[in-house]
Amino acid sequence: MKRNVYASLNQGIDSFLRVAMTLRRKELEVESMSMFAENGGMQLTINDETTSLEDVLNYMRKLHDVSDLKVM
Repeated sequence: MKRNVYASLNQGIDSFLRVAMTLRRKELEVESMSMFAENGGMQLTINDETTSLEDVLNYMRKLHDVSDLKVM
């Protein structure tokens, strides 16, 4: 099942790249990733069958410039 994760970013593209590189380094599969310029947010689409949603959320919570994580 595909799950969407929404997050607010404090430093725009720098925060977006930090999240992308962290998840890549941890070898987590992300189906899609996009950033919203107008509100400084981002959306990740994750397949629950191949990647643990809890792992993704835990790694993102550790980053200081990511806030307001929501799973839809």
